[in-house]
Amino acid sequence: MRYQIISGRYETGTPDQQQGYAQLFGSEEIQFRFDLYFHWYNVIHELGHCLLSSHKISMDPVQEELYVNRFAVAYWKMADADGNLNKLQDMITQVLSQFPSPVPPDTDFAAFFRSIWSSEAMQTVAMYGYFQLACVLEAMKAGKDFWEVLDEVGISAERTGPVQKYSGKISSGCAQDVMALCLQNLSDAGIGFDDFKIELELADNPEVQCARIAE
Repeated sequence: MRYQIISGRYETGTPDQQQGYAQLFGSEEIQFRFDLYFHWYNVIHELGHCLLSSHKISMDPVQEELYVNRFAVAYWKMADADGNLNKLQDMITQVLSQFPSPVPPDTDFAAFFRSIWSSEAMQTVAMYGYFQLACVLEAMKAGKDFWEVLDEVGISAERTGPVQKYSGKISSGCAQDVMALCLQNLSDAGIGFDDFKIELELADNPEVQCARIAE
């Protein structure tokens, strides 16, 4: 099985696309903020989807998104050498503070998004963007460590030694390094990849951020 993570670059987007992300993340340090979210954090998020698929673990879409965010947050809690997870949390908290929550009072977050998942309302940039960013904060609040998150879905791992921490640059050009180190850390923990391969492809369109089974 071959998986492909496709990650679009901000710097190659159209002016309208770039303006949209500047409105979302704020125009100050927009290149760094985009890369922090998509080429540092989201690469691991997408790798989580690949890991679930490779282990034939099925969840409903909302449950899976919540899980892969717990996976990514927990991974960076142990592999972040430079405090970038705190920067991400500050950024997302700031972004969400500017948008009213679409979840009605006294309504469960996951239940609400399950109820609208296949609707037109969920397809808007504002709604889907809110959902994804809120999932990241939910994962941060959960505070689980990496091994607990793997245990949740029955993936066995060995804590045999220190985890290698990422201290490289944050940019589209370094996204491959981010993914490679995570795969190495998983391999060191006994999570093998004999039956599948994960590739990263950078795209010009910054709105394309996904993981898929390659043809």
